[in-house]
Amino acid sequence: MFHVMQCGYRYTHREPLSIDRTGLPFYVFVYFRTPALAGAEGAETAVQGKYVLFPPGTPHRYHSDGVPYENDWIHFTAEDGDPLLAELAVPTGRAVQPIDPSPISRCTATLQELMARRDSWAERLASSELECMFYELSRQAVFSQSQTAHRYYTELSRLRASLFSRPAAGTTVESLAAQIGLSGSYLQSIYKAQFGVPIGSDIILGRITRAKYMLLNSGSSISAIAEASGYRCDEHFIRQFKRMTGVTPGEFRRRGHS
Repeated sequence: MFHVMQCGYRYTHREPLSIDRTGLPFYVFVYFRTPALAGAEGAETAVQGKYVLFPPGTPHRYHSDGVPYENDWIHFTAEDGDPLLAELAVPTGRAVQPIDPSPISRCTATLQELMARRDSWAERLASSELECMFYELSRQAVFSQSQTAHRYYTELSRLRASLFSRPAAGTTVESLAAQIGLSGSYLQSIYKAQFGVPIGSDIILGRITRAKYMLLNSGSSISAIAEASGYRCDEHFIRQFKRMTGVTPGEFRRRGHS
């Protein structure tokens, strides 16, 4: 079981950031959303769009390459989770380019929500979220080495990532399909075959994930959050949010801050 100590989703630094640690007694996972450099002086590499899992006790050095600097990060201990990381062959201490970074976004956003609520199930659910993220990243690594990878995998992965990073676009299946030169029906077919979920479900999940984050971390109005999450109608947003979470956006915000 993993124990999540702290985390940050789309954590923004307005000033330059430089990290130079000899080692910490827990795991540190970092996903670099904006330009950054990692490694020893003289041997630095660009790591934007990549992630690094630093094991306990190992040095880690990285710094922003411009401001604002944004990343996702998780501090956790593994306990009996070490064998799982070994079994999944999760790489440590080096930068890895995920084919699809959306599992990282989903996990860190959910972990931040769980950390804020602190109910009796939070720790167990947080561990499960982290396990799922590492499973997905491991699966991607294996798939990227396979000779049978789907011809559209790269395009589909980028498209999927955009559903979570830019939900305000108000996308439709047809507009997404047009981006990669496919018909809407064919995109729906290969998307579900590739990721195991309908593309419509991910469109909604991306919007709701963004809305949940904004509800807990901003003072924006419900109407403004609806628009930023890809909804043109407040009533539709409220109905869909309640169907997905069991509560209205206003109730979610009040509970999250209580």
